[in-house]
Amino acid sequence: MITRNLIIITGMSGAGKSSALSFLEDLGLFCVDNVPQTVFMELVEMLRDSKIDSLAIVMDVRSISKFGQIGKLIDKLRNMKDINTKLIFLDADDDVLVYRYRKTRRAHPLQKQYPLEEAIKVERGMLSELMKLSDVVINTSNMEIQEMRNRILQVLEKINSELPPIRVIVESFSFGAGIPLDANLVFDVRFLPNPYYIKELSGLTGLDKEIEEFIESFESFSKYFENLLGVCKITIEQFLRTGRNQLKIAVGCTGGRHRSVYVAQKLYQALKEDKIGCLKNQ
Repeated sequence: MITRNLIIITGMSGAGKSSALSFLEDLGLFCVDNVPQTVFMELVEMLRDSKIDSLAIVMDVRSISKFGQIGKLIDKLRNMKDINTKLIFLDADDDVLVYRYRKTRRAHPLQKQYPLEEAIKVERGMLSELMKLSDVVINTSNMEIQEMRNRILQVLEKINSELPPIRVIVESFSFGAGIPLDANLVFDVRFLPNPYYIKELSGLTGLDKEIEEFIESFESFSKYFENLLGVCKITIEQFLRTGRNQLKIAVGCTGGRHRSVYVAQKLYQALKEDKIGCLKNQ
């Protein structure tokens, strides 16, 4: 039986639910914001019957107020053997919420009925049961966005270590055409001897065996590549900890035909063998 992941993000308005959902979407989860009661269970059934591994849903006070006995709904979800449900409650101190709303000049969802301070107190009372039912409560009062993301990522890792990994793109390029603007790591291999100036090799590419043998014969190449691979592995690992969903590695030489192509291909294969990220070579 395949187990699907259902992550419910809820909590106080202004505590960071939208930022949390954007982060989960960047990780590759199917995300839905402010789900109405009428379609909530339809989404759950879609998760059970589809190829989607993980679904993230935001429930705010507007939708929760229409669910009636929210505790029964959560119990029903947790009793589904094929659904792994985790409830994350985002909270913040009342004075922080007041400050955030006044700073952004946005209206609280309950502000049509109550002044801001009272709306926050009423909302806290409405969500008290849900807060007690939550698997984790994260107080974002003194948190930077990145710290909140790290906390959420820790929760996801406990749910399933096979949540979408970082997507790694390995690309070769020509310095003559310019450095890829979206590259996170750029390596310059123009220090290697250039096969372009050797008549027998000039018409080949970095994918040919003769170019491989030529570059591998360079005395310092093996040590250089070992260090390059180490830097890439550390960077990918640390980027993954920040919740980044993509990293591009660009390897360049003068013409982008021989040296950069070979090194990029060798790097791609090495990372692939170590099963690091979702790899793409281009």
